[in-house]
Amino acid sequence: MSRLTIIFCILVALAGCSTQSRKPAPQVAPEPVVVAPQQLGKLALLGVPSEPERDVIRERHRYDRAIEASKIAGLKYYYFEPEREPEMVGFSLRNAGSPKINRRGLKKKGALRQYTFLFADRARENIHLAINDDVKLSGRFSHDNMFRELHFFPRKQLPGLKVADAEGQLQVTLPTGEPVMFDRDTLEITGGVLTESPIDFHPSRHKRKNPRVDYQGDFLAISIDQRGESPRRAKIWGRNKLATVHYPSRYSKPCRLSPKYIWDQRPKRGDREPKLHMLHATDESLFATIEKHCRWDLSGLRESAPGRRAEAPQGAADGKSG
Repeated sequence: MSRLTIIFCILVALAGCSTQSRKPAPQVAPEPVVVAPQQLGKLALLGVPSEPERDVIRERHRYDRAIEASKIAGLKYYYFEPEREPEMVGFSLRNAGSPKINRRGLKKKGALRQYTFLFADRARENIHLAINDDVKLSGRFSHDNMFRELHFFPRKQLPGLKVADAEGQLQVTLPTGEPVMFDRDTLEITGGVLTESPIDFHPSRHKRKNPRVDYQGDFLAISIDQRGESPRRAKIWGRNKLATVHYPSRYSKPCRLSPKYIWDQRPKRGDREPKLHMLHATDESLFATIEKHCRWDLSGLRESAPGRRAEAPQGAADGKSG
């Protein structure tokens, strides 16, 4: 046997011993992404519990807002600066692809479910959650966008948001003070008083369901759906539609009534279309209308409603809209 052959055999033997003695590296879970409070910027303002600053939106601030991305993917906030100090008027969570709710978004960019919590002018009048499923099937806005609005009562506080780093969660606080938990990575709902079902990607827009997000809390919520149009309209494409009132802790069966008892359907002078303002500046005004039309007892909610009172818009007390 030649010297080169002997050396080669020795090297092979040594390599084999080294392979057998080497232990596999332990699997280490990735460290969670921690967002420090100082990195949140304006978003940190959403973590401070705040009561509505007024009952009715000032007209000059009704649609006055800017949108800015946060340090967290899929999370944006809405604000305006009346005196060069940012005033938060909303925030949104965009699920652009997730394992349970938006699988299509994982395979192909475009499809999304977005939760937008809005409180224009930091007023009580129009606090609501707008949910949009954009299925991106046809490329036409009126065909692909499915809307649901949820309005929560009593309106004790402005919606808020905190980043729970240890749990990898985002905690949203509803106007009722109740929590909703979102996974910070997938932006799927993981707990609290809201539940969600996957986006409906049915190819027929007529058979496709609007966002299936439901309230299961102790207070009252009004939901209203529409495809490609404002959900608040009482009549769409020549057909009457209904809003649904939920009070699950007291009544197992929801109540349905026309949106004309909740939102003003009449255009004002100079308007081409109605702005669909809420008729009820106070929770008491709305509760009186629901008690009348649903024959429900809302005395428990009335006791927990905010103490401030303001004169409601004309016609609000009895739900008349013309």
